[in-house]
Amino acid sequence: MTHVITRGNNGRRHEVDFEDADLTVESFINEQNVELVIEALDEDRPWQKTRFALVNLPRSEFDEAMANTARKRISKIKAVE
Repeated sequence: MTHVITRGNNGRRHEVDFEDADLTVESFINEQNVELVIEALDEDRPWQKTRFALVNLPRSEFDEAMANTARKRISKIKAVE
């Protein structure tokens, strides 16, 4: 079950539940940032109600987290075209 949960500065929790929808995941990476765009392919919903999540992270913190994960255990990552 794909979902995203965030908590803002005001302490409010926001959740996007993608349920079993088909998804698109795009990544945009430059020297400073990593941005992930996750969107449900909801053809029956109006564009204003499309379920999506946008995650923007500092590149250095993303790289550090991936390196720590790689050191902790061997994981297999399958690239899909």
